[in-house]
Amino acid sequence: MIGAVIGITALLLIALATWTQLRVLIPDAEGFILPTPTSFPTAGEVILTSPSAGDTLYAELIRVTGDIQNAPQRLIARVVDIDDNILVQAPILSQQGVFMVEMLRPNTVGEMTIEIVSAVDPSIVRASVPVFFADIQSRPSGTFGSIITPSDGEQVGGDTILVQGRASGIPNNTIQLVLQGADNITVIHTVTINNPYGVDDVIWQTDLPLNGITGSVILTAYFTPSTDPNPIFTTVSLVITQVAG
Repeated sequence: MIGAVIGITALLLIALATWTQLRVLIPDAEGFILPTPTSFPTAGEVILTSPSAGDTLYAELIRVTGDIQNAPQRLIARVVDIDDNILVQAPILSQQGVFMVEMLRPNTVGEMTIEIVSAVDPSIVRASVPVFFADIQSRPSGTFGSIITPSDGEQVGGDTILVQGRASGIPNNTIQLVLQGADNITVIHTVTINNPYGVDDVIWQTDLPLNGITGSVILTAYFTPSTDPNPIFTTVSLVITQVAG
């Protein structure tokens, strides 16, 4: 009896294996042989480098840039509103490495989300960033900017400090941060702003080296180069408590 059971089980396993092989070789409705799976695709990683979360976009075009690592499927860049309505979208031609795609900004204002989604299944969102669309007529004129972090009077420490701010209309998309401490010790640090059309109000950030400065300091942001008679656009006072290590 036990031998009969073992024999029947073996026959069932052989039949199952044979059926599985034949199933793979059965053509689909269009006459193509179904592919034999070798490995499951990984989810991959998509990093959005611009726009940044919190950017206010005035320009007629939206430039989306990022980096793709091991994406298993083609991707699409799109803009959706707060109700998840798709306002505009464009295919991303690259499946590996850095990418850039431009889209015409929808003629609407308010909170939006830029998403990178699978072209096969758009419900799969690989990356997203919230932004704000604004009418160019409402943009303040000229060049403007600010330092958000650190705030005026804040105590900071370490070998570097994170400096974050906003900027729009900056010549050559470049600013200089000048950190001035006691005895005229100064650190000058150049920051490149990611603002391809100039008119958008974008977030920028950088790690500012302290070069051993401690105590009360003044951090100033300058337009550079600039023909503006007053190239300073913001200044904050800080206290550097200690240097890391």
